[in-house]
Amino acid sequence: MYEGTKSWAEWLVVEPSLEQELRLETDSRAVLEDEDHKSIALMCSALLKQNWYQQQIIKQSVEKICELEAKLICLEPVPKKKKRLWFGLFGSD
Repeated sequence: MYEGTKSWAEWLVVEPSLEQELRLETDSRAVLEDEDHKSIALMCSALLKQNWYQQQIIKQSVEKICELEAKLICLEPVPKKKKRLWFGLFGSD
């Protein structure tokens, strides 16, 4: 497992603080209540473009993480199996 986490995907869980949640909600409501549709359309267009670029960055980052993890796994030594004597197969007397 990943150090400091209970599962491999725990680091992906987003837990915003109360302040962050309130700020997001305030900003969201301000957009919904705004009467200037042209400025909202411009902002929406800019956010769509920004979102696309952020998705590409995330995709490339995850791909790089996978590549590095695969290299790391290949570097880890494989544990050797203990050699057992033939009489060890039948238990000890």
